[in-house]
Amino acid sequence: MAKPAKKRGVRIPYVRDATGQKYGRDAIDVKPTPPYTQPLTCWECGIPVHVRHGNADDPDSTSSHYAKNPGKQHGPRCPYDLERRAKELVEASGHTVVRTIGPWRLICPPLARSGTRDPGKKSSGPAAARPRPGGGPARTSQLAGQAIASARRIVRLLDAFEQDPAAVAEFAATTPGGGRTIPWPQFCRGREDVHQLAQDLIDHGRSVSSIPRAVWGPAADAIAVDSKTGGRSYAVQYTAAHPVLVGGRSLPLLVVLRSRNPDWIGATTGSGRFLGYGYWRIFPAPENVRSRIELQLWIDEPWQADRWDTDGTTQAFPPAPPPPPRHPTPSTRPAPTPPPAPARADESDDAQAVAPAAPPQASEDAGQAGSGTPTQPVAPPTGTDPESTAEDRAPGTATRGAGEDKPPTPPDAPEAIPSTTTETRAVADEPAEDSLSAEPPGPSVPPMPTQPPRPAAPPPVPRRRRLPGWFNRRGKRR
Repeated sequence: MAKPAKKRGVRIPYVRDATGQKYGRDAIDVKPTPPYTQPLTCWECGIPVHVRHGNADDPDSTSSHYAKNPGKQHGPRCPYDLERRAKELVEASGHTVVRTIGPWRLICPPLARSGTRDPGKKSSGPAAARPRPGGGPARTSQLAGQAIASARRIVRLLDAFEQDPAAVAEFAATTPGGGRTIPWPQFCRGREDVHQLAQDLIDHGRSVSSIPRAVWGPAADAIAVDSKTGGRSYAVQYTAAHPVLVGGRSLPLLVVLRSRNPDWIGATTGSGRFLGYGYWRIFPAPENVRSRIELQLWIDEPWQADRWDTDGTTQAFPPAPPPPPRHPTPSTRPAPTPPPAPARADESDDAQAVAPAAPPQASEDAGQAGSGTPTQPVAPPTGTDPESTAEDRAPGTATRGAGEDKPPTPPDAPEAIPSTTTETRAVADEPAEDSLSAEPPGPSVPPMPTQPPRPAAPPPVPRRRRLPGWFNRRGKRR
């Protein structure tokens, strides 16, 4: 018959010996003689205690520890009185910590799995309640905040017992919706055992925890992180006490609590401790890990995190950089001027071929219109020698329009050689050369029709009149 487990009570972490010195549990197994002097009393309230040495055969005593003497009770405010402190915790929890049979249980609040790699997967618990029509936080948010505060109180209570296994075994957590109850070490991890949660996710090939869990630890560092898109997030982090194995490599584990709002995680101070509740995830994925790996949690609700034991010191972050513009800013430099297009040699020929020649009777009207109307150079008549015509022509007649009737000035007249002969010739040289080498203008091109031409209808075919001829021939026979 197996030996029944004996209920020994909760272990006392520190005692005072007869000389007033403080000793922990590590002093019990010092060889050859422990350093303390009997009798021993509780460090906080002074009740008599005794030593229990570890015994591997006793399931209730796996390590050496201190215990109160039989029939003695802790003082009214002793922090090592687990029964009294647990009852006070239940009264202040707002029905988020209950106890019927077995350990005290924390009722975990429901939380949607937003911001994870599988956002479409529903949470194991009921959906979060909607905000009240009259305003104010929803009842679910109020209960969730009380549940996280209760988790913080349990952590502080167990921390006072230095996470003694006998004290930790007195607490558990119920998953959202009341699906199942899990031991407290599997629900809430600290700096000494958080690597077990990360290693479990890595070994099972999962990047996100299946149920929301709580992780706590010292706020060793609080930083602000600016993204490339101009946004800013804040992080409170610490390095786990033990590394994790990724692909046969031992890598340090960084526990990070992130949020867009610095007040939700207390990022303005790098002291004290923090607790985060949610779906913790591995980042980056194990196959993309290089030098370190993170166990991180994004805080999407203000009640998901809690801070305590801060020293009151604060830090200020520089202002966030402005977001980059969505479109590139146009350059203020003027655009380079494109080079002028080279003139085509057949430009004047095309103009002469398209523009109809002015009739001779329009010369008087053109003279009355004034000098604002440009004149076109006149091509030499057909059958004349272009070279002799160019030599015999007076300089002033090179730019005369086709419609002018003024007689040519004799070459020996003094007034026929003006002082601007060089300028006139310079302007008329280029058109004159084109006009000398060009063919006489052809007929004007008619305008393009608005519709394509239709072919002419064929003439009607005369009908052959067979029946009347047949009747006529038949009548003649008769």
